[in-house]
Amino acid sequence: MFAGVTFLALFFQLAMVVGIIVFAVKLLNRISEIASAQQSIAESQLQLIKLLNEKQTAQESKERVDS
Repeated sequence: MFAGVTFLALFFQLAMVVGIIVFAVKLLNRISEIASAQQSIAESQLQLIKLLNEKQTAQESKERVDS
């Protein structure tokens, strides 16, 4: 009888450890997805800033030519 209870307790502990490991792996994968998405957003914002800077430079040079 005690062997069954011991086996059940060990099985429960093993299941908890496996569950924690699976949760940690899924959490790390999600964090890496979020990090890559943020990197993509940062790159897009950098491109937008470059385009706005080029547009402003073109407008300033056009204004100088018109003057």
